[in-house]
Amino acid sequence: CDKKTTEADHSTLAHTMMQEGAKVYTCPMHPEIIRNEPGVCPICGMDLVAKGSSVSTAQLLLGAVVEPVNETVILQSKTTTPVKKIVSSTVEAKGYITYNPRNSLSVSSRFSGRIDKLYVRYNLQEVSKGQKLMDVYSPEILTAQQNYIFLLNNKEEDILLLNSAKQNLFLLGLNEQQLQHLQKTRKAETLVSIYSPASGHIHQMANLEGLTMPVMTAGGSNGMNNTPTEFTTREGMYVKKGEAVFNIISLSDVWAILKLYPEDIAKVKVGQPVDIITEIAPDNLLQAKVSFIEPVLEKDSKFTSIRVYLEKSDHHILKIGSLVNGIINITPQEGLWIPASAVLDLGNQRSVVFKKEGNLFRTVKVTAGTKSNNEVNILDGLSIKDTIAVEASYMIDSEGFVLTK
Repeated sequence: CDKKTTEADHSTLAHTMMQEGAKVYTCPMHPEIIRNEPGVCPICGMDLVAKGSSVSTAQLLLGAVVEPVNETVILQSKTTTPVKKIVSSTVEAKGYITYNPRNSLSVSSRFSGRIDKLYVRYNLQEVSKGQKLMDVYSPEILTAQQNYIFLLNNKEEDILLLNSAKQNLFLLGLNEQQLQHLQKTRKAETLVSIYSPASGHIHQMANLEGLTMPVMTAGGSNGMNNTPTEFTTREGMYVKKGEAVFNIISLSDVWAILKLYPEDIAKVKVGQPVDIITEIAPDNLLQAKVSFIEPVLEKDSKFTSIRVYLEKSDHHILKIGSLVNGIINITPQEGLWIPASAVLDLGNQRSVVFKKEGNLFRTVKVTAGTKSNNEVNILDGLSIKDTIAVEASYMIDSEGFVLTK
């Protein structure tokens, strides 16, 4: 038996030789090579191995090679079966603490003038409602005061005209207390004071945008946009009518912005419980709920941001800009669960498993759902009676590919 045989004669030749008592040698990689003595395979150079005396074993090995190798695999592998159960899972997301923009009030000049004196000096300075922020000299408001005083002195009986002049001063930024003082003294003030409309922390408008936006990466944060502490606004500078000078941010409540990976987006819903762990106090667990899921992906990172609204009960734990770790508790899910290693991801939202059929493993297309604790919920393609390979990646070689119908 010195020559190469055709596939149609392989089984017959091996069967005849073994019936006659001759020892059969073949190549493990090329079963068509059959010899009656030891040697090497003329195709790949591997040592030929002796086959046993069992005809059925030889026929199985020689007959199985005609199976489509892009759909089946001949291999001994550990197997498992899908388990129907309810699984609770969590999604972890990193993020940071930021201020609530709804608690932000702008301090703008309602008239043109020159800043004569500043009473605040740096960003993040804490101010109270009604606190004086700056004194401004304005010819416009000085003229409006003089007109009001003239009416008080000469047209006091003309209530309609007086109310109109008073309303004009009010629209220019004078508060009720200032108007009453002007009416009492009947003396125009050269400088007009501007007061804080709310309690909170003051920020210069030019520096507000970079206040609390850490640069988030897949591993967390790798930097922070630092806000300058000093004002660029100085005494002696001019402000225009309607120009926003400061912003007052109240920290009565804050937001945790968490970054979700694309594969976790479908798992998270508004209202799900979330545990917040801060880098400042990792032992202090804050419990809240998912408040809002932004409907867009970030351009560069492809993250999706979710907001968690937090009451700022502890100033030392919820520092603006501090990093946090969010653990979102997903609603328990019932279904068929298999080991994550049993699923082979082919890309394009295609996944397969290797289902055992007799002595072979055949690829079966499945629809994979939620992944939790190294298990995957199979939505379609398997039943509880099926047997599959535990390690799908071991079922193909480096040059192999899988075809699914």
